[in-house]
Amino acid sequence: MIFLIIASNMAYSKDIISLQPINPLVNQPTHYTTISVEWTASTEAGDTYYAAFSKGITYALNEYNPSAPESVPDHVVTPVQQFSHSIDSTSLSFENDDAYYFNIIIDSEGEYGATSSIGPFIIDTTKPAPVNVSGVTSTDRNSIELTIDPADADQVCILLNTTNTLSCDWNDIPENRKVISPTLSEGNNLVYAFFMDLAGNTNQATHIVKCSPVDFVPEQTTVKVATIPTLSEWGQIVFMGILLFTAVLIMRRKLIEIRHNNYLSSNFLASFMFVEM
Repeated sequence: MIFLIIASNMAYSKDIISLQPINPLVNQPTHYTTISVEWTASTEAGDTYYAAFSKGITYALNEYNPSAPESVPDHVVTPVQQFSHSIDSTSLSFENDDAYYFNIIIDSEGEYGATSSIGPFIIDTTKPAPVNVSGVTSTDRNSIELTIDPADADQVCILLNTTNTLSCDWNDIPENRKVISPTLSEGNNLVYAFFMDLAGNTNQATHIVKCSPVDFVPEQTTVKVATIPTLSEWGQIVFMGILLFTAVLIMRRKLIEIRHNNYLSSNFLASFMFVEM
């Protein structure tokens, strides 16, 4: 009896197990222009990867011939990359703002697995514009109300006489587009309004306001203070008292003399009238 054993080394398709972003996050606008991704797969020597970034939509590598770059559609960022089975990450920098996808497939001896795609990676390097900030140009108050025009910005930071955005306290754009300035200093103040969009792009506008605070003058009040006479003042008081007492005595003596003279005159007149009778 003869047994015939035929060994066959048949290739079969393989798929990517996982595909993850390294930087930036998926579906989140960013001003960073480099996209990095990583993946895991069960591959072996002889297997290769074909990968490509695409703009706007995904790219099904298994529907085209990855080894023939001229056959790829226009939205694919060429060239299509080929990696050995030991590679598990890649990155690419872009010059233009757009939404990008990363697409990868395993080539196992000519057998292509399913395309794995991840995205969109939204690159946005355009700063919000036009932006503006306005308000009164002169005040006697320590702060003013500002009106802002943020364009497509989502957050605002108001600084006074500095452009150091590291000290920024970013706040959402209010619906009424009104914010209050920081505490003003006396004289000219340069107000900076910084605007930031979802991608982290910033732009700024400025406004100059002169602060002339009104000096506070307290109300004049009269305070009555009780004082104690000094020694010299006591002498003056005693002297004036003596003069007053002396004047009273003199006046009293004169009154007595006048009354006495009047009495003598009245008696003399009465005696004279009695003699005549």
